Amino acid sequence: MRNYEYVNGRRVHERGFFARWGHRLVILMAIIGAFYVAVFIFGWGRSSSKVKNGGSREAIIAEEEKFHGIILTRDNVMEQLQEIAELMTYSEDYAGTANVVDNLQIPYTDFDIWGTQHKIQIVYAGTIKVGYDLNELKTVVNNQKKEIYITIPLKPSVVDNNLPQEKVTIMQDNNVFNPIRADEVNVRLTEVKAQQLESAEKNGIYEKAEAHLKEIIIKTLAKVHSEYKVVFLSPLEQAPEEKPTTSVAQ
Repeated sequence: MRNYEYVNGRRVHERGFFARWGHRLVILMAIIGAFYVAVFIFGWGRSSSKVKNGGSREAIIAEEEKFHGIILTRDNVMEQLQEIAELMTYSEDYAGTANVVDNLQIPYTDFDIWGTQHKIQIVYAGTIKVGYDLNELKTVVNNQKKEIYITIPLKPSVVDNNLPQEKVTIMQDNNVFNPIRADEVNVRLTEVKAQQLESAEKNGIYEKAEAHLKEIIIKTLAKVHSEYKVVFLSPLEQAPEEKPTTSVAQ
């Protein structure tokens, strides 16, 4: 069948092969173009709806900032503190001399029996260590105020009160009528440790430990989060909560 072009109802000439396929190609391209336009319009609508349904603009920005490490979280703070967990202790050394003097006594009296005395002299040096358990610290971050609230226990725990054997020298003056008993040295050293701890408490070892803890926490967090202020709270105090942000409709 022959194909002709018509102008004002009159046949002018027969369509050629390239003219016919060129006309079809134009129609095909128009259809493809319309398809991409539709995809662009409806696809954009769906992505916009995700923004609307996903939350406010502030929430989206907050998520992006958090992803880039701008928003500080409790986990961020605890990770930093984990690095100094071993430093959350404070120690003081002590040294001295303790004596043990013992006599046999007349039964049912306080009178010593002459010639039955034995003596022990103990020269010692030890260390008392007090500190905090990282798990006992409670941390709250307020990004609006740029403040980190850390609640610490009222008093640190005694981690160790050690009298190393190599720092203990024992000199004995035994007596055949009243031999030195095996437990006398250990009993006296136990008393020494209790006395030295009591003395350290009176001299403010717990207060010094708290000051030391605060100092290392501030220095550690300032290395990474210098724009935040560290606020220490007692167990009876409560950190202020962040105010909710106002949603912005898109």
